[in-house]
Amino acid sequence: MIDKNTIQRVKDAAGIVDVISDFYELRKSGVEYECHCPFHNDRHIGSFKITPRKNYAKCFSCGWQGGPIDFLMEHEKISFLDAIRWLGSKYSIEVEGMEKYASRPAKPRQQLPKLPMLILPMWMVTRCEDVKHDILVRWLCSIPWDSCQRARIRESLKAYHIGMSRQGMTMFWQIDERNQVRTGKMMLYKPDGHRNKDAKYNFDWVHNMLYREPRLPFSADKTDVKPCLFGLHLLDRYPKATVCIVESEKTALIMSVAYGNNDSEVWMACGGVENLNRDKLNPIIERGRNIMLYPDRDAIDKWKGKADQLGYDKVAVEVQPVTEWWKPVDGPKADIADVVVRMTMEHPSRNTVGDVIEQLPVVRELKDRLGLERV
Repeated sequence: MIDKNTIQRVKDAAGIVDVISDFYELRKSGVEYECHCPFHNDRHIGSFKITPRKNYAKCFSCGWQGGPIDFLMEHEKISFLDAIRWLGSKYSIEVEGMEKYASRPAKPRQQLPKLPMLILPMWMVTRCEDVKHDILVRWLCSIPWDSCQRARIRESLKAYHIGMSRQGMTMFWQIDERNQVRTGKMMLYKPDGHRNKDAKYNFDWVHNMLYREPRLPFSADKTDVKPCLFGLHLLDRYPKATVCIVESEKTALIMSVAYGNNDSEVWMACGGVENLNRDKLNPIIERGRNIMLYPDRDAIDKWKGKADQLGYDKVAVEVQPVTEWWKPVDGPKADIADVVVRMTMEHPSRNTVGDVIEQLPVVRELKDRLGLERV
């Protein structure tokens, strides 16, 4: 017999996504996963949902539902105790009699059919570009920029195709190097420029919105959503510029306004600390472009590690803005834009942004090479 403590250890270790992915290729769908239902003649992806948070799967077509053990028992036609032995072998937990599953032959996973990549029409972008009432844009205009920076606000909003949704959220479109609209991220902001995470509806994706609107002539659930860097469409427009990558789309927008010389540096955002990867950077790497990473203060070590993993010799990590100019008021997760905005607010009569920006590596090199001085 298998004792109760061992059974509980196996139950705690078993993950529904881990178990089902041993047999089927899974597709990410928001916070869930999906595949063809294993328990009926399923011809369409979408009815069999796997929810990691609940460690549970359910088919909304045939009605099957259960956790990792239920799945194994039904799929492999084995008993409860044999399912425990199977999982004990998988998760290296000593279970009596698990030896017969330790050397089981690997089964080929059922592959999902390849879907075309989701490409949205450009009219969706252009119809949302009236942002005079957008909360984030109003905050951006309230910062005491100098006259040149203030003039660049409109240019940057247009260059990045910033939009506003009907719900009042700022829209950051993800347009790739071929000028194809992949999707868009929608976020709600407060009048002080910070995310409004207290509101019930404060974040959404355009492709999820389309999924909920079956009246539209195309459906996001029949395509493969492949997000890209925010600002990637500017890559070939500025062929000699160093590509500066930050986490936040808001940060990329602010730095475009603050610095503004896209011929020298063009700002892009990956959308999160974990989203910096080779796949996202490939369009830049394939062109042999210089890349400068500007991590948030709490992600310096992580991004240095990611830079090493890229295996690309034209990438560097710049941490000076969030180490030398950082103050406790900026917060433990401050990024370069937080520092720039705070210094501008503190000294509106001085071009403090220029004091920061001219310390950036590309600017220093340009000044030294051409003998330029600030005026």
